[in-house]
Amino acid sequence: MATVTEQQVIEKLREVMDPHTGSNVWDMGMVKDLVLEENRLSLRFTLTSNFCPIGMQLGLALKRKLRELPIEKIDIKIENYLRAEELEKVLEDI
Repeated sequence: MATVTEQQVIEKLREVMDPHTGSNVWDMGMVKDLVLEENRLSLRFTLTSNFCPIGMQLGLALKRKLRELPIEKIDIKIENYLRAEELEKVLEDI
């Protein structure tokens, strides 16, 4: 399996756009504590609002985009979101 670089991960994160701002989640600072180890990626995804109306969609888009990389295990911790626990459970299955 090819080794994935942090820059490749960041490029994928920049493809996930917040439709309300027109900016990507990486440049908006919504992704924190990015840790890339052999076949494993973990990060914190912090939404801009606890009641973000598109929080679920953004979380799903984020995980699907990262799944395009050859990484076996992707752990995403959701923060500042009322439905964080529900979203984390959904993301585990993607």
